[in-house]
Amino acid sequence: MNRDGHRQLRRFAGRWPHVTWAVDGAAGLGAPLTARLVADAVDVVDVPAKLARRVRMLMAGHGGKTEEVDALSVSIAAHTATRLNTAAIDEAVAVLRALTEHRDDLVRSRTQTVNRLHALLAQLVPAGLPRRMTADTAAAALRSIRPRGAGPHSASGRR
Repeated sequence: MNRDGHRQLRRFAGRWPHVTWAVDGAAGLGAPLTARLVADAVDVVDVPAKLARRVRMLMAGHGGKTEEVDALSVSIAAHTATRLNTAAIDEAVAVLRALTEHRDDLVRSRTQTVNRLHALLAQLVPAGLPRRMTADTAAAALRSIRPRGAGPHSASGRR
């Protein structure tokens, strides 16, 4: 959500200052919205995604999943549920979640880079490469690769 969206949300929420907002998955995908509402001193309850999904499935004509259907199922779940947890953002959990997501991104990026390097080296090394390649193995493979005609007895290899 950008600044303009947040401003619009605050204006919209300001119309009903004593209303509790229900957020689908307030600790998960709804965490950014929950954090902004809580920071603005708005009461927020967490509607578990599983509960909202069950309500959506029981609604007549639940053919497709749309924003409107989601909003309606969350509001019905919040209105009819006997106990919902008040949403609160635990800063330590939020920081750990951000660090974990960043680590996952780094691991994914590293894996992609290693796979690309392995594929390129496999094309250049006629004998192939070991399935599990380390940085040392890759470096040794790179050192052993010579352009065609650059051998010790070729015309381009002589001085």
